[in-house]
Amino acid sequence: MVSLTAIGRTRARGGGAAPASGRRVAAAVAVLSLATVLAAPAASASPAPTRSPVLVSLSFDDARVSQAMVEPLLAARHLRATFFVITRSVDTGNDPESLTWAQLHRLARDGHEIAGHTRTHPSLPTLSPDRQRDEICGSRSDLVAHGFHPTSFAYPYGDFDATTERITRQCGFANGRAARGGTEAVPPADRYAVKTLPNVTTADTVAHLESYLSGARPGEWLNYVFHDVGDGPGDGDAYRISARNFTAFVDWLARQRRTGRVVVRTIGDVVR
Repeated sequence: MVSLTAIGRTRARGGGAAPASGRRVAAAVAVLSLATVLAAPAASASPAPTRSPVLVSLSFDDARVSQAMVEPLLAARHLRATFFVITRSVDTGNDPESLTWAQLHRLARDGHEIAGHTRTHPSLPTLSPDRQRDEICGSRSDLVAHGFHPTSFAYPYGDFDATTERITRQCGFANGRAARGGTEAVPPADRYAVKTLPNVTTADTVAHLESYLSGARPGEWLNYVFHDVGDGPGDGDAYRISARNFTAFVDWLARQRRTGRVVVRTIGDVVR
């Protein structure tokens, strides 16, 4: 191949226009050079950034008997949740509205997390340290005695202070969950003060529940907190979601997971 340098020298020696043969060679080289540039990959191009999914956890507080209906709904969608248990309400006759130990074991076999929520559901900071210890450590002991391995704990009413956090850690729980605060980071700044979205109430529409996820940034953690599920007896329970709305919400959540928009994990799987 004739080089561009050689062609330049030919022109310089002639002192004028290059002969016709030189012009033809120059044109051919120019075409080859352009083709080479067009065929070469862009060296500066970088891969498109990968968006981190939003992390979602589903909490069910108090082990309410109405929560039994969510088991087949979650199983059909391959979703796993965390159930926080008031241990002295289970099979004691103190609370006929509580799930039974047999129901809790069935949930655990399906892959759900069974977690502590005190023995009697008091506002912990109003108690002495010794009584807080009995409620927190006692709830863990009760769960262990029934064959569970609890790692997560939720403060009744979301009430806690520095003493409550310290006792929760000393009792062997890996995390403590509040009941407010909004979206959370992964890992949380304080694993014994895990934030949640506002508790789900009868006033919440499906669109409102979806909006939390729609407004979340990639990598954030959303904790949804449910209490009663299903149509109630007209007892004025504000912390309830209808069966229709709950089904619509978990259907939507499962679709979001299939697209890679979200990952659904139990709280214990996130903060061990």
